[in-house]
Amino acid sequence: MILDVAPDRLPDTYMAEAPSNLDRETAKTLLQSEIYGPVISPSDVSVLHHRIIDPKALNGSATLEEWRVEAGYGGASRPLDVVLVRPNNVPDAPVIISQNFCPNHAVIPLEGVTAPGESGFCEGGGLLGHVFGFFFGRYIVTPPLQDIIDRGYAIAAIYPSQFIPDSGRDGDDVLDSLFERTDRPGALSAWAGLSDLVADLIEDRHGDRPFIAYGHSRFGKTALLSAAWFDSIDAAIAHQSGTLGASRLADGTGEPLSALVGSYPHWGNRKLRRYADTPARLPVEAKDLLAAISPKPVLLGNARRDTWSDPFGAFVAAQAAWGDAFGATEPGDFRPEDRYAFWQRPGTHGVVKEDWPAFLDWLDANMK
Repeated sequence: MILDVAPDRLPDTYMAEAPSNLDRETAKTLLQSEIYGPVISPSDVSVLHHRIIDPKALNGSATLEEWRVEAGYGGASRPLDVVLVRPNNVPDAPVIISQNFCPNHAVIPLEGVTAPGESGFCEGGGLLGHVFGFFFGRYIVTPPLQDIIDRGYAIAAIYPSQFIPDSGRDGDDVLDSLFERTDRPGALSAWAGLSDLVADLIEDRHGDRPFIAYGHSRFGKTALLSAAWFDSIDAAIAHQSGTLGASRLADGTGEPLSALVGSYPHWGNRKLRRYADTPARLPVEAKDLLAAISPKPVLLGNARRDTWSDPFGAFVAAQAAWGDAFGATEPGDFRPEDRYAFWQRPGTHGVVKEDWPAFLDWLDANMK
């Protein structure tokens, strides 16, 4: 059953799920072998250049800088651009590592940021950019940069599709070229490793500080993987991560695994495709991924009518993963002071004006 209209409270059809009976290492082994493939960071990283674009960006409140790297895993390599905006008055500001649907110059629309050859619907001034923003919210492309800086956080932006294209054929071809192995990662796990790469780049130049993996939808999935696997990542904000993210796989609600595998076969490892029509056969669940992140703080973002991402499945998975440490009593019970918190607003899939203030309130309580 897929709910068409989501009520404020958990429906009676959602029964409590038992806590995982898997230990952390067993769960991570199964998550890799059955779903994502190896979750690894690039082993060969060359910094081609680093530059300070503007030391007085955003009316003098921030420094804007950029890296261009080549990264790989022992064989072929791929380019990746990293843009960082950091507050000038907070030298050790925590860094929100944001994986995005759009190239960096659209996400950080400040003069001097490198623009790739293709950008498509991400151009905010074009018709497609306005349509994209209308349907998915004002912050789907560009986050509220000044608000983030004023609250004492830095933000680093990457465009994962620059590294591994987000298409079934091209994504698989690039993954095959990067990994000469039968158990190669899917795109989600390879993208997750890019957050570890970004944290290392910034730490090498600016010193140790907290790093928060942030992403919406498919990149909410990678935010969870980054936090579960990499010591460099200290917390995760996974907004509407859905199937293969925080939401239960085998409850028959939300995006069916068969639809996801059919549309995005490159996201998981090849073995995942065997479970497309029978997700209940998987020996591991979303609750196991969430539990593997503990004790790092996690915020799960949701929207009440976003049935494709199954917010109620995510709520039940969070209860099973974190037990009494998860204090919310219903999906609308947002407790920003909690280590494991659940944010749910009205509306549907996207990043809207209410979302970032909630994210920043939670960060204030958990990362300062």
